[in-house]
Amino acid sequence: MTSARLRRVGVRFPPWISHQRAVFDGIIDFMRAHEPWILEAPIDSSGELAPNVIDAHWRGDGLIVFRYTDEERKAWRAAGLKVVNLSTECLDGPFPSVAPDNAGGGAEAARHLLTLGLEHFVYIGRAAPFVDDQLTGLNVPRQYSLERAQGFREGLAAAGHQPKVIQLECPAGEGDVWRRLREIYKEVLSRLPRPCGVFAVDDLLAHGLLQAAQEVGVRVPQDLALIGCNDQSHFCYAATPSLSSVTYPGHAIGLRAAEVLFALMHGRPVPGGRVQRVPVTGVTIRESTNVLAIRDPLVAEGVRLIRTQAATSAPRVGEIAEALGVSVSLLRQRFLTSFGVSPKEEVDRARLDIIRHWLTATDLGSGEIAARTGFADAGELRRFFRRGTGSTPKDYRRLRRT
Repeated sequence: MTSARLRRVGVRFPPWISHQRAVFDGIIDFMRAHEPWILEAPIDSSGELAPNVIDAHWRGDGLIVFRYTDEERKAWRAAGLKVVNLSTECLDGPFPSVAPDNAGGGAEAARHLLTLGLEHFVYIGRAAPFVDDQLTGLNVPRQYSLERAQGFREGLAAAGHQPKVIQLECPAGEGDVWRRLREIYKEVLSRLPRPCGVFAVDDLLAHGLLQAAQEVGVRVPQDLALIGCNDQSHFCYAATPSLSSVTYPGHAIGLRAAEVLFALMHGRPVPGGRVQRVPVTGVTIRESTNVLAIRDPLVAEGVRLIRTQAATSAPRVGEIAEALGVSVSLLRQRFLTSFGVSPKEEVDRARLDIIRHWLTATDLGSGEIAARTGFADAGELRRFFRRGTGSTPKDYRRLRRT
């Protein structure tokens, strides 16, 4: 009796993408549950390992790639390779795609910035790539940037705000790209209202904006509450202050991509359709948005009290008003005027954020989370969470991890 042949699967990311580790983890978890594969990926081993080159000439059973060239597309199709694409820029190609819900990421950025009490909001994205990635070429509009802008705009519109949207291009010229971009960033920063909340299309662009801001004396987060996207730690922590960022669902994307490739290699229908979007939810909050830009000092102190207490209990509006030395009606009026929500709405919003954190960052059950956050029991927590989000805690966690 002979054992089944192991399938060879190639996985390729551009070197500048740091969240590939999470995607790999998702692929490996799928393999453990279904069948082992021989994985091949381009790895810089400083010459200690034979190179794995994944290009138009690569041959195996299947590929999971982040973008591809026209030459590769033709060669892989002619060779009958099964391919899954992970880039928003290649959704119209012949291969099934698994990509993040970029609009949902924009909505998450809007939701976080709205909690800071800001009045002005700006989105800064890419109208076209700043350098040639040798995969999708120059002068190609960035679809992911347009989608994140749309989600950001819609998230703010629901709260009565209209952001300024700036899609940047880096003009061709002599010298380093980063020097030309630095001057563009400075010019953009000179036109922004202060304080304002800025959502940058990704962490790389956010990092560049932060460096330019420091050169021209724009303070982050006091003048500019800055948030990036994808939560690429080497860009976020290499910045001072460290960058807040919308999280990237890498594990879920890897798991879904492996499921699609498995079906293709076994000649089965692709589960979930040709183009699948993985939910993007949650923000890793760091120093670049650590500001509360509320002009009314009474409301600012009320919000601080609410957020301090919301981690372990449900602060009562009457108790907050008493601590501030004002009536409940006055506190409510001042909240609505300067912050756009009532004290009770801010209490609920703060508590929902705490529950979201426990659901995404830990494996704690609803009962344990309820005990930590001051709910009577798991049932009360589930009812509260469903009223606020339209989802059960179980479904919320499942969608973020699968």
